[in-house]
Amino acid sequence: MKLRILIAGVVFAAAALAADSGAELFQKAVTQERAAGNLEEAIKLYQRVAKEFAADRPLAAKALVQAARCYEKLGQDKAVKIYEQVARDYSDQRELAATATARLAVLRQGERTAEPATMTQRKLEIPGASGHVYTDGQRALYRDAATGALVIGDLAGKNQRVVFKPKPGDRFSFSPSRDLSVTAIDFREQYPNSTLAVIRTDGTGYREIAATGTIMPPSWSWDNRYVLLSPRSPDGIFRLMRIAAADGSAQEMLRRDTVIRASSFSPDGRFIAFSEGGAGTRTFVLPSQGGPPQLISDNAILMDWTRDGRYLAVASPHSGATAMQLLPVKDGKPAGDPVFVRYGSFDTGFTTASGALLYTSFPTAAAIAADWIADLDPNGRPGSWTRLNIGSSGYLWPVPTWSPDSSQIVWTVEREDTGQVGFVARLRNFATGKERDLYRGTGMTVCIFAARHSNLFCSEVAADGATTNLFSIEVDSGRIEQLGTVRGRGFLRTEALPNDQSLYFVRESPGELTRWDIGTGLETVLEPTSTNLDLGVAPSPDGGWLKRLLKGNIEIRPMAGGDWKALIPLRAGGQTGWSPDGKWIFYHDKDPAGVGAVEKDGLYRAATNGSGPERLGDFPSGNLRGTLRISPDGRKIIALVSGFDNYVPENWLLENFEPKQQTAK
Repeated sequence: MKLRILIAGVVFAAAALAADSGAELFQKAVTQERAAGNLEEAIKLYQRVAKEFAADRPLAAKALVQAARCYEKLGQDKAVKIYEQVARDYSDQRELAATATARLAVLRQGERTAEPATMTQRKLEIPGASGHVYTDGQRALYRDAATGALVIGDLAGKNQRVVFKPKPGDRFSFSPSRDLSVTAIDFREQYPNSTLAVIRTDGTGYREIAATGTIMPPSWSWDNRYVLLSPRSPDGIFRLMRIAAADGSAQEMLRRDTVIRASSFSPDGRFIAFSEGGAGTRTFVLPSQGGPPQLISDNAILMDWTRDGRYLAVASPHSGATAMQLLPVKDGKPAGDPVFVRYGSFDTGFTTASGALLYTSFPTAAAIAADWIADLDPNGRPGSWTRLNIGSSGYLWPVPTWSPDSSQIVWTVEREDTGQVGFVARLRNFATGKERDLYRGTGMTVCIFAARHSNLFCSEVAADGATTNLFSIEVDSGRIEQLGTVRGRGFLRTEALPNDQSLYFVRESPGELTRWDIGTGLETVLEPTSTNLDLGVAPSPDGGWLKRLLKGNIEIRPMAGGDWKALIPLRAGGQTGWSPDGKWIFYHDKDPAGVGAVEKDGLYRAATNGSGPERLGDFPSGNLRGTLRISPDGRKIIALVSGFDNYVPENWLLENFEPKQQTAK
């Protein structure tokens, strides 16, 4: 009997080890696909999972489907055979088999033939260039990696001329006109001193023309007379503004409740295209002389107009993967079916004066955020930082929250269902390393752990965007209980109230942080302007304080009300997070020793009673955007940062990509 028990235990342990190893190998494949952008290596790992862990049929089928998706992104026909294998050999895995069958139907229609035979593209690799590169085919405008100056030169990285030399501490982006004769200099990262300046690319004529405070990059009209901006008002409304480059005079073109992510003038100046929202971004065309906007697509992100004004180049889902497509537009209205161009990762787009499309691409569209985890000793000092690899949630950052016992985290990722838009609430158990998806939503979804119980609280924006649903999910059973509905589009803050009787809710318009009582459904406004992301207003875990970043300071005030007071001045000011007891604020800042030399990044903390600051250790990134999350037991810390400092953008020039006009007979 004991022998049989021992053998059973060994078999069980071996099976558990194999499952863990299979999950780990699958996660490595996901990392290669999404974080490193190495699709070929990801395919090899997915195929290893399917072969070496074939007994785990759900995992094997999932790995094969992911391998096929990678082949699709590479534009290779091998995806068909793999989908056929899943549909044929894994019919017991109904969801995955259905996905494979659906993909086969799409691929067999031969949709990829829409790619123009004459289309060419080339990667712009200029020695010494940093970040985005703009070109007219002969000259290139870019940041010099060695000096930080904005320069213009040839495509070989030679014959440079300085356009703009930043002062120490300046942080800026740039957006040139299509002929590269003038560029906007955007200091929007220097909140609250965010300004927009223009300067000719011969280095003359610098002048500041507007305040910014916008997520959307500036965009020039084709005649170089105007720049489009989208500042946010104190009431949470986003405005699309047309700014005259000559004198800075401004005209409001539009007001929206949700963020405007991109905009562009049509070549003839008659229309303005713009994209708004987060997941499922919608794209519109607005008459530039006034009038209602016309919806062009309910799931596309604007890149730019084509030179002939017949199409909008957009990034949108196509057969379950992100693709560049052309949306036909005539007289400001939709004029036909989308034209597929190519699959890939697309960040920004820019049509040159000659008609080529310059676009930036990251190694993977999942490179929106990067994350690390470290152990904390009893004094709050971090050990070695390691990558957490929790993936991407697109526009909404995948901010993790801890379970009450500090053994699990939950966060939001993009849905991977073919043809679906939305989010998934995903859990990871640190003891086993296993992950599972607990809820799939079609609207913007955020889930957090309750503070004292083993369930999740979730918010999901309704299809019409006018309300947000609140509900709870039992972690063990997956049972869902509806809690109520709140007006407007918004999301739960990733902090739970200590008594689990209320929730923190952020309403996008008007911008406000509220406390929502689960029992009565009543709301209490805590901070009217809390949705200004630069302020980072966040409640403490004990429910006693609010904190924010403002004018180079961490500020706090009692939750019950009162005046804000500066707690600690910052040299740079980065991610912040509360200690579990609400007595400390952990934050990322630049070390004093780094001023005027190579800056070193540190993890600090300051006490709400005013003591501090105290340097605790090194920080794993130089990027200042993101957040910190400390486990309830105070033993671990997660650092989330913008992923764009860890993934170097690729610059591509695409030519002859639009369909040719039919010659009149």
